This record gives sequence, C-alpha cells and structure tokens, in this order.
Amino acid sequence: MTKYAVIVTATGEVINMVEWDGVADYTPEEGTEAREATETAMIGGTWNGSVFALPVSLEISRLDILMRDEAPPIKAYDADTDDFIARPAEDIAADKAELLGLLQTKLADSGDLSWEEMNKMLTLEQES
Repeated sequence: MTKYAVIVTATGEVINMVEWDGVADYTPEEGTEAREATETAMIGGTWNGSVFALPVSLEISRLDILMRDEAPPIKAYDADTDDFIARPAEDIAADKAELLGLLQTKLADSGDLSWEEMNKMLTLEQES
C-alpha cells in the first residue's frame, strides 16, 4: 500500500492521508483528489500542483513524533564518538508505553483516532 494525500482541489490544502494500492475502487470525495504522498505531505500542508509544502505554522506534539516513526528507533547518534549506539531496551519499551498512553488518552478525550493511530494502538496493546 502507498500513502496518498487527499487534497482540496480548489485550494491545494491537504485534508487527509490514506493508504491505497492505486488500483482498488476508491474515489475521493467531490472537490478533492488523491496524490501520492512524499515525506513533506501531511494534513494541514498544501499541494501546489507539483510539490507538497509543510504547514506554515507547525506544532508537532509528542504523539506526532512517536507516530511518525515506523518503530521506536533502536539506535541513537552519539556526537562525541560520531557513531550510532544501541538504545537500551528499556528506552524503547518506554517510548512504546508512552505512545500507547497518548493514544488511549486521545481516544478517551475525543473518541476519534485516525486509521493509522487505531492500528498502532491495537498493535501496542497486543505487544503489552
């Protein structure tokens, strides 16, 4: 599956991100279109017809940071040695526990999670 940005055709605003194989029956809502996403495509950003741009004012929450990673990083860069070092398993477990807590809180507060957030929460709950 490939990530696509759902864009308001008239304004270029990115209003949603979806995973789609590009073949299955999918039609964006009227007035929107789907474009294959790049790293800079995100909700709140824009599409100018050739490239995606990040939102002008971007506040990144801890939830956004933890969700951005496919998995918690297992190595960290050490500037003193100019090398990558393994992260302790406790740190990785702590990141996963924090992410699970943030997702559960968001669900309890708003009653709404994105498809990606729901899948991540269910995966983390199965691992714990």
